[in-house]
Amino acid sequence: MNVTVRRMRTQDTEAILRIDEKITGLPHEAQYESRIIDALTRNPLGCLVAEAGGNVVGFILADIRGWEFAIPKTGWIEIVGVDPDSHGKGVARALIEKLNVYFRNQNVDRVMTMINWNDAGLVGFFRAVGFERSEFIILEKAIPSP
Repeated sequence: MNVTVRRMRTQDTEAILRIDEKITGLPHEAQYESRIIDALTRNPLGCLVAEAGGNVVGFILADIRGWEFAIPKTGWIEIVGVDPDSHGKGVARALIEKLNVYFRNQNVDRVMTMINWNDAGLVGFFRAVGFERSEFIILEKAIPSP
């Protein structure tokens, strides 16, 4: 598959939401569109789409953060999605490679993301593109009902 990665545009929102619905099997929530627009406004160079045959087949939203949790300036992949019909064809890898160019240009030498440890496919993919388990852990607590 010949994949081209380019900067995301607001007009890509519907295609991105369709991909997300195909991945999750659920209709997107109302705030998803505004989160895409927010990411594009906040950090447009960290928002990319992959195209094949003139169609959007994947997307990635990323940001550069630092300071919180005593983490130095770090690239963060917030979400990556690939149309299920394009899985295994190098789409996510192409998105991450292009994103790494942006991070390097911003003097970022570390990239992080958060995934569900029980999603073996996603864990395997991120390991295949060079990610390793971090020294950070996520703690959670349920909010009790009143």
